[in-house]
Amino acid sequence: LLKYFKNYAHTVFNDWMKQNVNAVLSLIDQGDSLVDLGCGDGKLTKLFAKKAKAKTVIGLDSLPSKKSGIKIVKGDLNRKLPFKSNSFDIATSHYSLEHLYNTGLFISETHRILKKGGYTVVATDNLSNWPTIIALIFGYQPFSLTCGISKRSIGNPFAIRSNFGEVVSDRDLDLDWRVSGEWSHNKVLSYKALLEAYEEYGFKIEKVIGVGYLPFKGFLSRFFANVDKRHAYLLIIKARKI
Repeated sequence: LLKYFKNYAHTVFNDWMKQNVNAVLSLIDQGDSLVDLGCGDGKLTKLFAKKAKAKTVIGLDSLPSKKSGIKIVKGDLNRKLPFKSNSFDIATSHYSLEHLYNTGLFISETHRILKKGGYTVVATDNLSNWPTIIALIFGYQPFSLTCGISKRSIGNPFAIRSNFGEVVSDRDLDLDWRVSGEWSHNKVLSYKALLEAYEEYGFKIEKVIGVGYLPFKGFLSRFFANVDKRHAYLLIIKARKI
């Protein structure tokens, strides 16, 4: 039964991730300069930049890929960002926020490097999703917080990923992942906390999209995640600097 559940959840999650990319792209308008904070291998950065028709495209990551095809700056998202104030029209952040321990500084720095009227599109896990609420009732670890403590997911027997070492090897890291903290989920925000955090640092929330709603996929998942964003599995926000 557990194996069946994980297989189904894996199929559903893959469907959600397709919805997620389309949702992020739907929030990106035209802008001359774009920075992708936590860009990974840069593949999605290129998609974001293409949608924005950006002329200047920069990625930032603590473990930059050498085969990205774009300019990537090495940096730590938990510290001050290595860019001048008022430098970019658009700042994207695709599932980096939950990896941070210095979330407030990151949001403040995002605000600083954006031009007035510029905006950020942020995709992140939602702590207040229904699976997490149910997991906590049974004394299990929230699904989004089973990663990074060990080489396997711990604290929740229903977590999809069981071998954390497989994820680490995907990036061919040449350093101990426990030291880098690259793959740990450290602070996962709820729907309310996410919106209030960006408002606290001078942003106006323009739109929120929910992605993923167990046990559904496809149209039903999109429908329920839109009706009940507070309990969607993933959240994407567009927030403008004011």
